[in-house]
Amino acid sequence: MSSEKQPIIIRRMTEDAHDGHHGGGWKVAYADFMTAMMAFFLLMWIIAASDEEKLRGIADYFTPSLVTADGAGSGLLDGEAVEGQGTRGGGVVPELPSFGQENPLEISANRTPEAPSVIVEYVPVEDLGDDPFARLHAAAGEVVDGETTPLDGAGSAPEASEGEAGTAASEAALAAAELAEQRAAALEVLRGEVEERIAEDPELATFAENLLVDATDLGLRFQIVDHEGVAMFRSGSAEIEESTRELIGVVGETIRGLPYPVAITGHTDSVPFSGARDGYSNWELSADRANAARRTLIAAGVDAARIVEISGLAATELRVPDIPDAPENRRIEVLMQYPAAPAGE
Repeated sequence: MSSEKQPIIIRRMTEDAHDGHHGGGWKVAYADFMTAMMAFFLLMWIIAASDEEKLRGIADYFTPSLVTADGAGSGLLDGEAVEGQGTRGGGVVPELPSFGQENPLEISANRTPEAPSVIVEYVPVEDLGDDPFARLHAAAGEVVDGETTPLDGAGSAPEASEGEAGTAASEAALAAAELAEQRAAALEVLRGEVEERIAEDPELATFAENLLVDATDLGLRFQIVDHEGVAMFRSGSAEIEESTRELIGVVGETIRGLPYPVAITGHTDSVPFSGARDGYSNWELSADRANAARRTLIAAGVDAARIVEISGLAATELRVPDIPDAPENRRIEVLMQYPAAPAGE
């Protein structure tokens, strides 16, 4: 049996093809694919969560705008000029936004500020001269510019966003506050001049309390007021006392170099006129006293063309309403009106 040949058994086996990938190379390719997919979906999320302003900031970050000598821009801003303080020609690259390194969505604070459409030229202080109202021209114009005016075809015009409306309101409030400060400064200048002129005359200084200077919504007001025992006019008459003439002269010398309109108003107390003239009342008396003050101002050097209004209000606007017959209710008001906004603004 041993000499007999043993049968040859052939065994066919199939190799396992997966054994060759156990090195881990496929994991690298799979990780790259997943990273790319994550970046893609992150980009889609950022675009969906960003408004137009942020998208423009992203575009300007990757394609910065260059400023040429004529102010024109290039890139994805459709030729919009990018300007800043101290812009120089010759191709200056503006500072690029940081794209919100802490938060990808916080890019609005780092965007290049939009170029102003109007260049404002400020008047140097030394060019204002002796006119304390010189700055009020520009300030009054700024407040008018801050007001909104209806446009033709308003139905088809796009409505301003809440942010733009809030910004416009804030700018108007700041301009109004600046105007109030400048009016207060002008008031102090003129009040100081009046006090200096009165202090120069010892006799006139005794009547300093009869001349009051204050500011109203319409202009700066000078009031020549009666006090107990000190009358500015003769009783029941439009004849000016000498002290009143000198006080009105001080007002005239203070405002005669200024070009602004002047309105004069006469007031009386509530005591009825008891003169012998038929039909003559406190209305006529207050108007006659205002007209007498007008003549005195002109004599002090005020241009007659500047006086635009003379009126008598009798006892309709009492300075001391609780005491209608108080002497302080008898007064003359000289109102120098604030400068109006420049035409066309």
